[in-house]
Amino acid sequence: MSYVKIILSEAYQRRLGEIEDFIWESSGKSILALEVFLSSHDNILEFLKQNPTTPANHPQTGDQSWPFSDGRYRLFFKFNGEDIELLDLIDNRMSNLKIYINNVLPTFNEDE
Repeated sequence: MSYVKIILSEAYQRRLGEIEDFIWESSGKSILALEVFLSSHDNILEFLKQNPTTPANHPQTGDQSWPFSDGRYRLFFKFNGEDIELLDLIDNRMSNLKIYINNVLPTFNEDE
């Protein structure tokens, strides 16, 4: 297979920044936690460059996705035969209501 180019959509870049911020804040501002995530992210990009047709296309959206870091993250992309366009990224420790619209956060009402 010829060289596969990775294209980051604006939405992907925004989500990547949000996830980096979430990791930073939720880990007590740990550089190590960010380095682990970024290393894992680099590894999945390299895997996808070498295996862009491995993930099946979603029957309704036409995109592909692949989990990484023991399923904590999921990367969404489209492969057009030459390039991989990164579309979205989720951290399953976040609510991700755009992807999982039925997720709800429990609320409690205080009896007065």
